Amino acid sequence: MNNEQVFTMEWLGRTLTIKTGKVAKQANAAVTVQYGDTVVLGTVVESKEERETDYFPLMVDFEERLYAAGIIKGSRWIKREGRPTDDAILSGRMIDRSIRPLFSNGSRKEVQVILTILSADGKNDHDIVALVAASAALAISGVNWAGPIGSVRVGRINNELVFNPTYEEREQSDFDIIVAGTAEKTIMIEAGAKEVKEDDVFKAIVAGQKELQGPIKLIKQMQNSLKPAELKKKKALISQDEIEAEEEKEKIFKIAAKWLDENINKTLFDKAYYTKGERKAAVAAIKDGLDQYLFEQEIGKSHRGHAIKSLVEPAVDAEVTKAIIENKQRVDGRKLDEIRQLSAEASVLPRNHGSGLFSRGETQVMSIITLGPPGVEQLLEGIEGTGTKRFMHHYNFPPFSVGEAKFMRGPG
Repeated sequence: MNNEQVFTMEWLGRTLTIKTGKVAKQANAAVTVQYGDTVVLGTVVESKEERETDYFPLMVDFEERLYAAGIIKGSRWIKREGRPTDDAILSGRMIDRSIRPLFSNGSRKEVQVILTILSADGKNDHDIVALVAASAALAISGVNWAGPIGSVRVGRINNELVFNPTYEEREQSDFDIIVAGTAEKTIMIEAGAKEVKEDDVFKAIVAGQKELQGPIKLIKQMQNSLKPAELKKKKALISQDEIEAEEEKEKIFKIAAKWLDENINKTLFDKAYYTKGERKAAVAAIKDGLDQYLFEQEIGKSHRGHAIKSLVEPAVDAEVTKAIIENKQRVDGRKLDEIRQLSAEASVLPRNHGSGLFSRGETQVMSIITLGPPGVEQLLEGIEGTGTKRFMHHYNFPPFSVGEAKFMRGPG
């Protein structure tokens, strides 16, 4: 049965169309968004059960498909498409940063947003279309999300701002800025630019915030047009035991929050903590102190652990931010305009073409360079076309760099 509903508007010189109700009916919500001849399918699925974790489990998958541009993979041996391209990974991260702040802090149900590029016209970049698709799908999914949001790309050609410039126009632009936000506030900014004045960038962001209102209005129109039953979440079945457990948790959290409010400042700022190890030790001392206090209040181990895991890190972050804004005070004793000690070394390895070690405080980067002949340049193949790349920068963030023991995985 086809229950498709279509919503359309003119936005920045092209037609923006959102369709829902026709495909991917098993998802919590699914939309197809078309801008020009670029089409993106956006789906949202929320798990039934909550995960035992201290973070919100959101997954954003940005799926580029070569068929969107009428391309068959060039390899003679492997025709199936593999892992996402670097551009796809970066686009997925950009969308994640745009939507994540609007989810409920307490939610622990897995939410997966999948954005599949179905058609690419070679003019309108699919990242903006995908962000609109993510916003539209979330807005009608019933997930606890405080959207919708809109997004727009801003460029400047001959000192004139250009909104959602084509690929060709972007080649002539002074900067490339993506702005995402709600109707009232800017949430995410991503930018690359030549040397331009800071004031010009600020004006572009303000103008972008104004122009992204179009998709927001269309998504709200879609929300209002759908039947209330289609947007209404099922009422959760909660037993009396669960209600009492939640009340007990809130009571313990209030006790813990009061102790943190009275003790966290003097622990963090009784002296300067110069190294990351010292700062970690200070936070550990706060956790131990809270654990001891809750133990004295005859609160069980599991409840103590839950309160510590949920409250201490956010309280530390809030106290550090408050000290910086109100008292111009930092945990390591530095002034607000004082940077950490810098050092740089060249040729730190004996046989490589080039190597260097740069340090800022305890943060270090080792860079190693390899020079090769023109024949080893990288061949690029994507829905935006083919090409070559002569400069490759590979970035790795091993777990030991932050003092953690984790699996070694590739970037993603």
